[in-house]
Amino acid sequence: MSVVCREGVFGGVAVEYEARVDELIVPDSTGKPGARYVCTSYFMPGKPERPVIFAFNGGPGSSSVWLHLGLGPRRVADADLLTPRTAPPFGLVDNPDCVLDSADLVFIDPPGTGFSRVLSEEQESDFYSVTADAIATIRFIKQWARKNKRENAPKFLLGESYGAVRAATVAGMSIGGPTTTGSLESLALNGAILIGPALSLSDSAGDLGYATVLPSLAATAWYHDRVPTRTSGVDEHIQAAAAFAAEDYLVALFAGQQLDSERRDAVAKRLHELIGLAPETIVAHNLRFTAAEFARLLLGEQQAGLYDSRYRLPLAGAGDPVGDDPAMGQYVPSFAGVIESYLRDELGCEVDDDYRVIEFAKVYGRWDYGGEPGAPPRNYTSDLATAMRRSPDFRLMLGVGVYDLVTTVGALRYTVSRVALDPARVHVRAYESGHMPYLGRGSREQLVADLRDFVREPTCMSR
Repeated sequence: MSVVCREGVFGGVAVEYEARVDELIVPDSTGKPGARYVCTSYFMPGKPERPVIFAFNGGPGSSSVWLHLGLGPRRVADADLLTPRTAPPFGLVDNPDCVLDSADLVFIDPPGTGFSRVLSEEQESDFYSVTADAIATIRFIKQWARKNKRENAPKFLLGESYGAVRAATVAGMSIGGPTTTGSLESLALNGAILIGPALSLSDSAGDLGYATVLPSLAATAWYHDRVPTRTSGVDEHIQAAAAFAAEDYLVALFAGQQLDSERRDAVAKRLHELIGLAPETIVAHNLRFTAAEFARLLLGEQQAGLYDSRYRLPLAGAGDPVGDDPAMGQYVPSFAGVIESYLRDELGCEVDDDYRVIEFAKVYGRWDYGGEPGAPPRNYTSDLATAMRRSPDFRLMLGVGVYDLVTTVGALRYTVSRVALDPARVHVRAYESGHMPYLGRGSREQLVADLRDFVREPTCMSR
């Protein structure tokens, strides 16, 4: 669709690279042309063994605009700010934190998002499910690698939010077989990088959910200076909340109505010290708070963001869960407002269609998670364990923001602990950020340093 030659300085290294907007056709379950995948690739030609990172966001139903304009060679100009520009004109700036000095980048827009489309409504079931999406992604990656002569390059998946589910299922199915893809795929992967991962939705339910969200509530209260004593740093405050959640708090929640008033008041007092709400408010809520309830209670006439609890806006009524979220509501306009002009004016891509940033009704609302009706979503970390068992060289990096109230640090650590993963090959990182650690200079620099180290790490080539 378009190719331009560019240059930039990334990680202190001058890099000449190609920026390509490509269209690839992936077959449906019958082998007929099924979906048009449009991706944006940044790579150095003539280097067939240079690592490649295949990146995608979540939803399901989201384009890759967030990772693209957060970690690509150009990023949204206001991405460092907690008070971003919310009306045009929006701008882009060079991104020296991009990892193009260490790896090629491919930003994938799944069908129904960006400029990518399923070719007919009858074929949507071949792409709008956990399993079908993973199969299509495997075949897209293989086709991209063949087209760009990267068959023998180290390959990494980078998935954010629901993109972690996509990365996990792709990793688990990458070899293929008669009971998975129906053929031998032989897509060899070096590792997966999961940011703000949503690997098990069931871990946020019931009393367990109240316990796993507590460290993130404590971090939020600490950031907004709502805790009665703020003598420690945020990391120490989070650790104190995690310890309390795993011990006294879970015991109290398990007791339910059998919890005596003296013990209830003691738990409420400790929660007050950790999350800042008044003890009487805590008791009135039966010691339990969802992230959404807490975000509306903590700041009085304002509410904190769920996707990044450092953001705040005046309280809304029964508003939209995305559009009225203080974080999404403020940083979405700049990303959505600049992506089409960037692809057209800087990369030369002329497409007479809307770039679909997130498609809620047509993709998210139709997504098939599989399993029996009413069954809880499974823990997709098991797919990563499968990939690690099959390949001693497969490595995993998990990154989460401490101010993320959607995919929380407590839920991630609990979810990962349920599955046997080789700890020597798992790197867990917590960032002082929200759902998107590439927003904000400090967390972005830490994330990118971790990415560079991860893709550069040797993979036992001597074996």
